[in-house]
Amino acid sequence: AGAEDVVSNESGHEIYTTQESLREVAKALEAKFGEPHKAALVWKPQSTVAVNDEQGEKLFKLIETLNEHDDVQSVYANFEVSDALMQKLSAEELPSRSVTAR
Repeated sequence: AGAEDVVSNESGHEIYTTQESLREVAKALEAKFGEPHKAALVWKPQSTVAVNDEQGEKLFKLIETLNEHDDVQSVYANFEVSDALMQKLSAEELPSRSVTAR
């Protein structure tokens, strides 16, 4: 139906397509599988930057601060952090909105 990529994990499936194909792909998937949890445009980086744990913690604090602002709807980033840092941050209180670092 025009999807470019599919990422599946324990929380569901993410289907990536071009902005122009979003409506067509969403309708085709809805016809086959029912209403989706969410269909929206999101920014997916073409390249990522690896950061060390100290930089990663600072970036997550910045993202948390931005997310707390009433006028902010979404925050996107293109950095990668270590699995150890992600586990550490998961054990702590994370921002109320989801953040995916790839």
